[in-house]
Amino acid sequence: MEISHPLTAAERREFEKLFEERIARVDTKMADVFAFKPIKPPFMVNSALYWVFGLDTDTLPGNYFDDPAAMTNFQEQTYFDQIKSIDDDFVPYLMPWFGTIVTASAFGCKIEYYTKADPAANPRYYPVKTPQDIDRLQVITPETDGLMPKVLDYLRYMKANSFLPVGITDFQGPLTTANQLMGYDKLIYLMFDRPDHMHRLMDVVTDSLILWVKAQKEVIGEPLDWCISDQQVYTGPNAGVWFSDDDAVLMSPETYREFVVPYNSRILQAFGGGAVHYCGDATHHAESFLAMDGLKALNIYNLYNIPSVARLQEKLQDKIVLFVCDFTPVEYQEYFDEMLRTLDHRGIAICSQFSPTVGLLKGGRYDAINRDLRSGRQAVFEYLRNRLN
Repeated sequence: MEISHPLTAAERREFEKLFEERIARVDTKMADVFAFKPIKPPFMVNSALYWVFGLDTDTLPGNYFDDPAAMTNFQEQTYFDQIKSIDDDFVPYLMPWFGTIVTASAFGCKIEYYTKADPAANPRYYPVKTPQDIDRLQVITPETDGLMPKVLDYLRYMKANSFLPVGITDFQGPLTTANQLMGYDKLIYLMFDRPDHMHRLMDVVTDSLILWVKAQKEVIGEPLDWCISDQQVYTGPNAGVWFSDDDAVLMSPETYREFVVPYNSRILQAFGGGAVHYCGDATHHAESFLAMDGLKALNIYNLYNIPSVARLQEKLQDKIVLFVCDFTPVEYQEYFDEMLRTLDHRGIAICSQFSPTVGLLKGGRYDAINRDLRSGRQAVFEYLRNRLN
């Protein structure tokens, strides 16, 4: 059954009370994390997601990407169910979600919409093909370009119609955005054959990203140096911005240091510091992370590779916070045992996302959590709570 109806007045009052209690508690915990105090790590076991991948599409309203009320109602309903059921450290907030291609759309990427799936860039079309195309690039205008006006409209609606905080839309960093505009092969050739044009491309993209975040923060009333969350890990006053840098894992330390670190630093500094996300293993960039001005936290979906997180933590000890995130594995007890045994508990927060696992394992082996989202989520929550109490 699609979830598209608003909360009742009674549900809204209950939700607001739970939210205020939750954010006050988590705010203190995350301050201690960023201070590297010896505390038990905050943790989230979350199945309430703003993105579509991994969700049961039978529950997703068909007009999710067309009506801000539908998106707002869906997120509020799923967050309310989450926060009243699981007493973890998840702080809900609203996000206008249009996939990972909002900034790329402003530069001319063509967007494809599939039924009840995340919007995506057309993989057969790239707006930047030659160095001459880079010469013609201009800084974007949020009020007119690509999906940005629609995102701003959704931000305004969410701000006006919900008590929940509203966060900026998904934010792909300079490297990811440049890859979306050119494609991996052309971008890598550009780095070696025309480094001056590579820097020109990163300059325009970076200036545009800073402008885009400022436009969103102005609409939602969020201070430049304050950010509600990084992919559902509460940050608040500890970070002013977050962005995704998934392609970092593919780059050599030398190319990353030359073509990415200065531009990531520029964004982070514009907002008083912030957090960067990637999936996989980017331990080879430890020195670059330390040299990235304003980098306060890394949000790492480690893809079940705890040893890589341990190696990175050793290199970054007490300098950069780690959000240790992943999609919940079937063997969750072994996974979390390894995590808690291997990592220093100072300066970390744990986030276990749940829905994608359920979607991937339907019809397969799902013994440990009995194939059921709610009982599975509860089982993982209780296991972590017992381990961390």
